[in-house]
Amino acid sequence: MSIYLSNYWSLYSEFIHAAQDLKYRNIPLALMTNFYQQINDELRSEMGSSGFRLKLEHSSIHEQHQIQPFFENKVAPLYQPVKSNLKGKILINLDYIRMSEKTISEHFSGDSAMILSRSRADELFGIPNVYSLGYKQDTKAAAEELVRRAEELFAKAEGHPAFSNEFFTQTFLSRIPSIIDTIEMVFNLYNDLPVAAVMVGTTEDVASRALAVVAGIKGIPSVCLQHGILMGEEAFIPVFSSHIGIYGQYEHDWYVRRGLEAERIVITGHARYDDIFTSKPTAIEPFRETYQLDPHKITLLIATGPTLDEAKIRTLLTQLASHPQFQLIIKPHPWELSKKLISLYTEYEEEYSNVHVVTDRKADTRELIMKSDAVVATLSTVALEGLLFGKPVFVYKFIQANREYDYYDALDRYIQKEPSDLTRIIARYYSSNIERLNYKTVKKKFLQQSYQIPDSGKALADLMNRLIHGSEKR
Repeated sequence: MSIYLSNYWSLYSEFIHAAQDLKYRNIPLALMTNFYQQINDELRSEMGSSGFRLKLEHSSIHEQHQIQPFFENKVAPLYQPVKSNLKGKILINLDYIRMSEKTISEHFSGDSAMILSRSRADELFGIPNVYSLGYKQDTKAAAEELVRRAEELFAKAEGHPAFSNEFFTQTFLSRIPSIIDTIEMVFNLYNDLPVAAVMVGTTEDVASRALAVVAGIKGIPSVCLQHGILMGEEAFIPVFSSHIGIYGQYEHDWYVRRGLEAERIVITGHARYDDIFTSKPTAIEPFRETYQLDPHKITLLIATGPTLDEAKIRTLLTQLASHPQFQLIIKPHPWELSKKLISLYTEYEEEYSNVHVVTDRKADTRELIMKSDAVVATLSTVALEGLLFGKPVFVYKFIQANREYDYYDALDRYIQKEPSDLTRIIARYYSSNIERLNYKTVKKKFLQQSYQIPDSGKALADLMNRLIHGSEKR
């Protein structure tokens, strides 16, 4: 682990210890907050110091393999053994599930499933819909009491690096009413509905986390899907569901190293990618007209992202834009578009006739991938999607971060930390048959570890049925 991550888990465990008596329906509130969102830049900077842990008194996580077991010990007294309920239905929480209507309709039906959403519609995708907010009850008095007790707790922690940090404490205090409200809602929901198993798209948000935790209390099996490539580990662990559906072997090994039991990990892929394997090519001419592309040049889709080393991305764009063979379509990250941080890219569009910037937030990234000749991406899902589409993908590792990201390292020389090295590799790919053959071998090996599921919708439906019938190990 990096120094930051080591300190992150130490602080998280200390926070759980300090707030252990703040509970609602016997669930510790500290388990229900998305912890990393309580850390601001000031505290994050402090946590990059090797001496930070010396300021903590009750930290319990010091090694990577201790992460999941620590949290298991906290929820174990609450959880019942998983029970099969053949008369119940699969509850699919629509928030963050990221499945297409087509996938849901193909693999789930009203006979075996129900949708949970904030819609009042009677059904969605031909499946009965449950209006989640209809299960809310007044929890104001309980919330006020727990906020008061939390304020007293923090008031006694003068000088603590986190518990005296105003952003950290105020973020948690402001979340307490919502956490309590959601826990109550989920208990009411499970008490009313015949739920046999639960599927959530993440457990980062309080509703999905409550659905998983309360399911454990009720003995209901649950599956959390992998909502993106494993970059920030704080968003993927601890695991609160009885099982997780992951992309591939890379993730399996990643979770095992962090102490999760192997029998709870199931390689299912993610249904968000299913359409890639059945996509049909459409006419290229309208695309070329939209972006004023030269049919005689190689079109590189450049996918960007936040927290990049600006000097390096500038060098890469300059070198690729100056190459006579290439034309660039730059697709800024949605975060950059929302923050209006794309002037770096539009400068190139103004200077080079072969550079085009996608400013439409509704632009279909997959359409851009399919119509481009190759993808040049930062450490993101766009790179994985490009590989699944069969495109040559070149990854630049320019992220400024407090840890190392190794997800794409198996791409060998097709991932680079220096712009000149990456430019040279891309140019060589298009000038050498040997290089293209080598790339094909590297790509095949990468995907064997990372993604091999062409029909994730079916894999997920099968997993849910095994859980309902009690044939999946736990």
